[in-house]
Amino acid sequence: MEEKTLNKKAVYKKVVNIGLPVAIENMIYALMNFVDMFMVGKEIVALGLGTVAVAGLGFANQVFMIFMTSLFGMNSGGGILAAQYFGNKDYKNLKRCLGITVIVGFLFSLLFLFAGLFVPKLVISIFTNDKKVIETGASYLQIVAWTYPLVGVGFAFNIQLRAIGKTKYSFYSSVFGLLINVTINYVLIFGHFGFSAMGVRGAAVATVIARIISTSYIIYIIYKLKLPIAGKINELFDLSMEFFVKVMKISLPVFIHEILWVLGASMYVMIFGRMGTNFAAAVQVVKSISSLVLTLLFGLSSATSAIIGNEIGAGREDKAYDYSIILLKVAVLSGIVIGAIVFIFSPFILLHVNEKSYPLAREIVKAEVFVIFIKAISLQLLVGILRSGGDTVWTMFTDLIPLWFVAIPITYFSGLYSGLPVAVVYLLSCSDEVIKIVPCMLRLKSKKWINNLVS
Repeated sequence: MEEKTLNKKAVYKKVVNIGLPVAIENMIYALMNFVDMFMVGKEIVALGLGTVAVAGLGFANQVFMIFMTSLFGMNSGGGILAAQYFGNKDYKNLKRCLGITVIVGFLFSLLFLFAGLFVPKLVISIFTNDKKVIETGASYLQIVAWTYPLVGVGFAFNIQLRAIGKTKYSFYSSVFGLLINVTINYVLIFGHFGFSAMGVRGAAVATVIARIISTSYIIYIIYKLKLPIAGKINELFDLSMEFFVKVMKISLPVFIHEILWVLGASMYVMIFGRMGTNFAAAVQVVKSISSLVLTLLFGLSSATSAIIGNEIGAGREDKAYDYSIILLKVAVLSGIVIGAIVFIFSPFILLHVNEKSYPLAREIVKAEVFVIFIKAISLQLLVGILRSGGDTVWTMFTDLIPLWFVAIPITYFSGLYSGLPVAVVYLLSCSDEVIKIVPCMLRLKSKKWINNLVS
């Protein structure tokens, strides 16, 4: 009994040391987008600020969400293997994992860079047919697109820091980025200290500058402290075809999974966008609020993945399973607490929303509280636990089938044709989260998800 208690204490300590910095870092990523939306939400017609600006930035940030989610999928193989290599003390292959994630992240980011630079209006028009919103979102996206290569490279370093449990450094870089972003937003959006007021474009410029500084810092600190992933050029890019295939066998199912998932999420945005600009703006505001606290759950799942991956890589499969049960209980409790926080504090945050969108936003918030609790469980099962054992193909099908064959069709017909209340439509859009919990629990208990990939 005493040993079990000590194990639990060790797990909780690892969750705090790894998960909390990741959670706050992810929260800051989301906060950058939220700050932009919050600051352009003030009705100033001359600067193009207000409801249209909020909707436009929301759609542009949806593009960023697609990029980040698919990037996570592309880099997941390197992250999962890195956690197991670190547990196995194989630092040579650990550095090679960083090398391959840097290459993949940079090359993949170029697709989004070119789309944002050359066809921004076409990209935004996918989500809405409101011409003013398209113009606003495109002007923001065309500038912010320059951040994609920076994020592609920086995220590679961040995901390896998570694998080795050194997440506080990526947290520090995100804090610097946020402070810079807020400061320059204030100066460039409204025109202070002698600068011209740039409106939405000022928010975009601030984001670019903040990303440059935060990415540069994380690379600098890794090499200054000579962390285990700080390899020389020949160590990082000593990549054989065999090693590349090994990483891609894990990454490709997750990439396909994440791409189809985020496309599903984008389908929701398209449906909501066609339900009216006020409704779309209300959804974007609520999503920006909930994403701030949902990042705590992403941090927990990242910590879980690293903890369990380290145990599997070290050959301690039984301990990995015991830890997964403990961490699932932590996720349930976290979902309750985070849902309560959103419910209590959302009225204060929604005060800046205009009078047409405010009632809609309040109704959606009530639905979001329940959704957060369910997501806490499903996210921990799929991303935190099952994926950490390399069970990527099973998790892909379990996540995507309810999304595409149940939730999206129900949302389409209920949102555009049924006349149901907005809160009900929003709840139905998250029905897939409930459906997939049962098969995930059965898979967890079977232990078939535990695969040592580096032994």
